[in-house]
Amino acid sequence: MRLALWLSALLATTAVAGPVPYQGGTRVTFIPLPAVSGAPTQKARYIGGYVVKGEGASWLSGLSDLVVKPGKDGVMIDAIGDYGSRARFTLPVRGTEGPLSVEMLRGADGKPFGNKSLSDAEDMAVNPRDGTVYVSFEGDARVMRYGPDLGGPGERLPLTGLPALPSNEGLEAVTLHLSSKGEASLMASLILGAEVGGFWRCPLDTYRCEALIGPTTPGFTYKLVSLAPLDPAKPDEMLALYRFYLPVVGARNVLRVLRLEGNRLTLVDTILRIEPPLPIDNYEGVSAVKTRDGYRLYLISDPIGDNDPTHLLMFDYRP
Repeated sequence: MRLALWLSALLATTAVAGPVPYQGGTRVTFIPLPAVSGAPTQKARYIGGYVVKGEGASWLSGLSDLVVKPGKDGVMIDAIGDYGSRARFTLPVRGTEGPLSVEMLRGADGKPFGNKSLSDAEDMAVNPRDGTVYVSFEGDARVMRYGPDLGGPGERLPLTGLPALPSNEGLEAVTLHLSSKGEASLMASLILGAEVGGFWRCPLDTYRCEALIGPTTPGFTYKLVSLAPLDPAKPDEMLALYRFYLPVVGARNVLRVLRLEGNRLTLVDTILRIEPPLPIDNYEGVSAVKTRDGYRLYLISDPIGDNDPTHLLMFDYRP
């Protein structure tokens, strides 16, 4: 989500110039962040991070979410952003740069969205069975369904039961929940969260959304910015990322584990707080990859200032 810094100090705010067109070939460069000393011990341990810089286009600014998958050459990352863009790149095992692929998300007519309100993509969820991608939008609060590569025309889901949401505090978060009913069927629902507050479960066979009882935010002016699966083997548990920003204080983030129990999302644990001396920024996206003894967590930022860089942080979490 992007807000101008001149809004009330009680609002979480970001401001960044609009992206510029391609300027030749596109590549992405990873610049290691300085080592951190004196950080408090937390359940998610800071491993390191990078400044992520796009060469040839500025579409790596304003990223709102990412999905990470291991690959043979490194960690493959798909990210979406505030201007309706999809960026694909790889954090290499060796080296500090690689190719960058940038495309625009498209509507049902096969064309890019016409304005910022329609383009403001905030979160995405991937169905592990068929690769279908669900993208939530904030300005015009809706969910679009795309094919595995996020290419081609999108389909707006006919969701019902959602309240009217403020144009700049809409559907900030989405994740897919797969639950078994007996051995023969597997039911799929979207779990949605709004920045202004509220959670909903929307079954994909009926599209009728029902409100969930959710936990309170981590503190004053903290707002939900992302939901993501933690472990496919534990479908009822999910990551919830919250952010805070005041100009006089700076940015802060809290990462929690939530569990779906009936019609309620309960707080399992708070595993991470991003505050000094950790590299602070407006982190809006989180993705988890299962490791041999836990999970590697990746967080990506939607920079606060016009010329601020995009940050990618990594943490190890061992429950």
